[in-house]
Amino acid sequence: MAISNLIITIQQTLGTYLATFIMWGFLMTFLFNMVNRSSIISKDKTLMWISLAIFLSYLLTDPLVSMAFEIESLRYASIFIIWCILDLTCLGVILLISRNSPIEKFPAKLYVIIGLLTNSCLFFCLYLDVSVYGNEERWWLWDVYTVTVNVMDLTMLAALLTNKDFFKLAALLKYLKTRCSVQRELNA
Repeated sequence: MAISNLIITIQQTLGTYLATFIMWGFLMTFLFNMVNRSSIISKDKTLMWISLAIFLSYLLTDPLVSMAFEIESLRYASIFIIWCILDLTCLGVILLISRNSPIEKFPAKLYVIIGLLTNSCLFFCLYLDVSVYGNEERWWLWDVYTVTVNVMDLTMLAALLTNKDFFKLAALLKYLKTRCSVQRELNA
């Protein structure tokens, strides 16, 4: 039992620093995009505003910031629903900011949308597991949550830094749109 408690403590400590590192990464992504977009006056600033929105959202719930200001809410199970709401709110802001920016020009937008939706779903599932069903024992969902949320965050960081379609998701979306358009024309 002592070894499992030690492992949980190590995971929580590493998780705190990893969350802060990711939040710091979004700050650096915002600053990079701000400098990159500000150097050319006519350049579209969509990625800069998306980066700022995500950074501010993640800053609100950063564990080290919460410890520094002695905010206790992050220790309760309700934090999962707070994260879910913040991610969905951030997604709404991003969709509003980037409504005139096509995914073909900004594939990072698609990666951010997928990342925030995936994270929101996982936060909601953990909220249900811990708060509604009262589960306090680790099971496979918690491990899926831990890995997937961090992978999504790192993917969003990479996408916002490079604005590249490295998993070809934007190309797949374009293909599916074209295929659906052709199918509609054939059915009409």
